[in-house]
Amino acid sequence: MPSPHARLHLAPNTYFVRDGDNFLPTELARSPWHGTKWIAGGPTSCLLASCAEDAELNERFAIARFQLDIFGKVPNLPLSSSVKALRDGAQTKLHCVSLLANGEVVAQAHVLRVRRLATPDFSMPSNYPKPEDMPLGKVPELAQMGGSVSFRRVSGDPGVPGRSVWWMTMNGGEVIEGQTPSNFVKACLFADFGHGFGNALRPTEWAMPNLDITVQFMRMPVGDWFLLDAETHTAGNGHGTAHTLFADEMGVYARGLQTVFIAPR
Repeated sequence: MPSPHARLHLAPNTYFVRDGDNFLPTELARSPWHGTKWIAGGPTSCLLASCAEDAELNERFAIARFQLDIFGKVPNLPLSSSVKALRDGAQTKLHCVSLLANGEVVAQAHVLRVRRLATPDFSMPSNYPKPEDMPLGKVPELAQMGGSVSFRRVSGDPGVPGRSVWWMTMNGGEVIEGQTPSNFVKACLFADFGHGFGNALRPTEWAMPNLDITVQFMRMPVGDWFLLDAETHTAGNGHGTAHTLFADEMGVYARGLQTVFIAPR
């Protein structure tokens, strides 16, 4: 039988391979800023989102906020998870999902759920072009998830500072091997792309890893295509903030924020 680490090379288009209670990162999960010793924010985000899902709770409660904090760097080691209820009310529930390496917490997500109730709809206006009308765009290799994520460009480019608007879709990729990711999990993966697509500085000159991710959901996304409308700003003091609007073909479904650490390459 091959060792667990040998299996990492045999899981195409997958970020993690389950090994008992652990999740083993594959080569696709590596960080674009820190090399093979560390895990990127996107795989960290969608793994925690996968661990936070609860089919029974989701029937009665809508996920209103997903908030991720990364404690330093997430190591490229076997990872485990734990879930703790911080608030267990009749109207709202707050869960803390922790990711651990060697028994130490390396990242943590707080998931806020609100009870489902029919209320007036006051949606944000959305006039983005349809994904099928937009051309394919060139993106960094790691963002492509081994060819499982496709992109269509509306405006802007990942390597050029300024606002950027892109459609993206996941075709057959898996966060955890053998497990089809939900649209919530996909949304938490793409939420990490905001500061990379709508960046403030050139990534060839500046390292810009994000320290956190916050997504406030008005509703869950529907369909296969996810749009990011992102831009990052900095006051020239070593960090910045990325703001992202998230939409599907029905309109805007969430807002997002990231705190970005900035340093010379």
